[in-house]
Amino acid sequence: MGAWGTGIYDNDDAADWSVEVAELGLPVVEAALDAAIEAEFIEAPVGCCALAAADVVARLVSGRGENTVYCEEVVAWVTANAATPSTSLVAKATLVVERLRGADSELAELWSENPAGLEEWSATLTDVEQRLSA
Repeated sequence: MGAWGTGIYDNDDAADWSVEVAELGLPVVEAALDAAIEAEFIEAPVGCCALAAADVVARLVSGRGENTVYCEEVVAWVTANAATPSTSLVAKATLVVERLRGADSELAELWSENPAGLEEWSATLTDVEQRLSA
């Protein structure tokens, strides 16, 4: 049974992707952001990983983020590799969050079918945006 919730790591794609961050670091983060930026239409799996990548950047900027069983690897990696990300990486992460809200995002489509979930998911995106601008 797959996981699906409004939190950043409350889905199988992002939870699985977080293991890659622990193993490979920032190149995986940038690749996930680039995949979403380059996509004409952001499919849900790509969007889930890109949102998790934006969260990693936001954690590096702000020092804050959710701490659940699904993101233990990310929390550990950020703690061990705390460094200020480049302005270009922050800009990519910010652009990804903006795109995930838009018409070219399957996640936005899926959450629009569940008004209560959409409100919670939108709050999650807003939190990432705020941490990116900290």
